Amino acid sequence: MAEFQEDMLFKNVSDEDASILLDIMGIKSKKVNVWTKELRHIDPTNFKPDLILDLDDQNLIIEFQSTSVNDDFSKRGLSYVAITNQYKKNRKEVNLAVLSTAEDSKIIEYKYNRLNCFRYEIVGLNNLSSSDIINNIETKLKNKKIPTSKDIILLSLVPLSKKGKHIVEYIYKVIRILFKLKNMTISQSDLALGIMWLTTDKFVVDAFERNIICDMLGGRMSLIHEYGENKYEEGKEQIIVNLLKSGDDPEVISKKSEIPLDKIIEIKEKHKL
Repeated sequence: MAEFQEDMLFKNVSDEDASILLDIMGIKSKKVNVWTKELRHIDPTNFKPDLILDLDDQNLIIEFQSTSVNDDFSKRGLSYVAITNQYKKNRKEVNLAVLSTAEDSKIIEYKYNRLNCFRYEIVGLNNLSSSDIINNIETKLKNKKIPTSKDIILLSLVPLSKKGKHIVEYIYKVIRILFKLKNMTISQSDLALGIMWLTTDKFVVDAFERNIICDMLGGRMSLIHEYGENKYEEGKEQIIVNLLKSGDDPEVISKKSEIPLDKIIEIKEKHKL
């Protein structure tokens, strides 16, 4: 995970915006305190829960999933719960909830020895309509209306509803839209971009492309040009293809990436975009 993300992940998320994410999951709590960053310092290599919230009656670990859970995931989730329970600063129980676009809502039971069974909840978002969510925000932008926090959070979850290479395509698409939202509060931006960081880190397989997207999220899109030298030339072209597919204009890509416009147009024509 990129250093920028480790330092900034969910740093400025307000109780109100975190509550909207919980509302999408069907969880109610008057108190919502984000404390993911504090616990990440315990073991940055192995202990990487996505989001930890201190709520009214529980400490809740939220994991974002676009694929079905399995025993390996359950083992990791069990370790998250055990470590969080060890280092918590209150007497509340620790629970794990999986926000998934791959499975229906259900309870998972993982028996890890003859006496104990680890149970956690999957909150299914497989009915998430990416086209409706994107069209809703783009219509509001066209009509100069300000999207709600719920609109923005749902938009950040859209890539999770895709599979394989389509996740990457929609990461670019969602980033492009998020960067158009000039009226986002710091909290809205922090939560939405934080979810995008996590999605990128977990589901973008190619390390080169993952670094490029993380740099874009950190406002450093010019690194496409820097990474594009020599052996990364082919990878750079694929990044530009993905940006074009997401709807970015060649002029915008050229300006942000410091790559000549004629090169961008050449790539566009080559791939018939």
